[in-house]
Amino acid sequence: MTQKGERLFEALSEFSLDDALLLEEYDRQYRALKRLHEAVGDNELFLKLVITNALLSYQLPTKGEKYWENFAGFFSEKPDLEKFEEFLRLYNNRFLGGKLKRLQKVLKVVKNLDRKRLTEFCRNPKALLEYLSETLSQSKDAKTLVFAVKMFVYACRIATGKRIVAPFDIDIPLDVRLKKISNDLNFWRNLAKELGIPPLHLDALVWVTMGATEDFLKDLPSDLRKKVENLKAVLKELTP
Repeated sequence: MTQKGERLFEALSEFSLDDALLLEEYDRQYRALKRLHEAVGDNELFLKLVITNALLSYQLPTKGEKYWENFAGFFSEKPDLEKFEEFLRLYNNRFLGGKLKRLQKVLKVVKNLDRKRLTEFCRNPKALLEYLSETLSQSKDAKTLVFAVKMFVYACRIATGKRIVAPFDIDIPLDVRLKKISNDLNFWRNLAKELGIPPLHLDALVWVTMGATEDFLKDLPSDLRKKVENLKAVLKELTP
């Protein structure tokens, strides 16, 4: 492990998997999904909305947290898959032409899913990744696909009230924040194994902490807040 890897491992080793799952519940994206679920009141539609939006979450005009809050607000008022073009034009309009083409492809893939299949995917998130990879002709480590699985796991936890943990063989979504540390998937795979925390949950520890504001930190339970503050300081050192 590199010096950077060792420094990061040391800070992350303070966290258990349960800590990671708890921090996820404070993620602004998770909280946005909770509000959407309460407004929609239909698990099947809720899960389909989340998958669709996650598969279109690239080249965003705002920070990810704000984008998902906009998504939750819009679809709480208009809970309909057919409203996605309107939503994209308002809130995700960079490279709009390409996104509208992808939207049509994504909607076909998502509309094919029934309640039973979605329930199976909640039990086995890897099966969702395989389904998306096959139907969208993308590799299983493609950032948008693994991110879609991450958000789907969030949504499943909210919809079912169950503790759902992603498997180790789904890669971390390498976005701009994480690439500041390392753009090598093997670095993240090895780190996840060493920590005993699956990559999708490791993602939340690093990604949420890098974006954590003072107000966000104040909301955390004291034990978790101390760990996050320490990790944030280390991440700041590693990504000057």
